Amino acid sequence: MVYRDDIIAKINARFSGQISPAALATWAFDIFYAIDQGEEVVDAEGSDAIADVLDELMFADEAPFVLGDADLRRMIARLEQP
Repeated sequence: MVYRDDIIAKINARFSGQISPAALATWAFDIFYAIDQGEEVVDAEGSDAIADVLDELMFADEAPFVLGDADLRRMIARLEQP
């Protein structure tokens, strides 16, 4: 089960330097693909926010789509909304 808190934790790991932008993008792609293939299930309450954030994160290592700290904070705020 993929929860909003899981994604927030990964973004915070990026802020703290524990993972690179490329590692975050790869993780997001892997989770997105697993959900698409039915290998992972998304928490129903956060499904729209989770899908949107994963969609943005999985391309965040490519030059035109690089996300700054403000973008990542906006994603966290979106995930924290009820």
